[in-house]
Amino acid sequence: MVYDTNPEFRQMKNSKELEFENLYKAHKDKIFRLCLGFVKDRELAHDLFQEILIKIWRHLESFRSDSDISTWVYRIAYNTAITFSAKEKKKPEQADLPSGMDLAEPENNSHEQELQLQKLYNAINALPETDRVIATLLLENTPYKTIAAVTGISENYVAVKINRIKISLTQLLNPYGK
Repeated sequence: MVYDTNPEFRQMKNSKELEFENLYKAHKDKIFRLCLGFVKDRELAHDLFQEILIKIWRHLESFRSDSDISTWVYRIAYNTAITFSAKEKKKPEQADLPSGMDLAEPENNSHEQELQLQKLYNAINALPETDRVIATLLLENTPYKTIAAVTGISENYVAVKINRIKISLTQLLNPYGK
């Protein structure tokens, strides 16, 4: 290809790859946890994660620096997750694995921590889409200002939503007030 011999093209390509690699390293864990908040199992979360990375790669050159790059990344992740989960809801339900046969790889957590984490993500998954994103970003200690930019709601309303989400999660995790 003619482009491959052009030094300017090669330098631009290397610059894009380096920028993408830095974005990947800085945001991969947060993006994956966002994926877990949108879909029920890890395999789907991996699929969604890959789709988000592809979109970030394809649109990286279109980032205009109007906002922080992490806000831009989360916005892509959020929009992709909404579209992905809508497509998944239209698919026929597949049989779940029997309990105790989770294919998720352990993350150096104890079995009890793993169960608690799974319960939390199941509860988050039961929330409406915007609340799922807010809850997931909040777990990542994302500032309210960034959450507002990602979700398109005001910073004050983010605080209101967070209080409501906490109540909803408490009810989902402890339905009998235990």
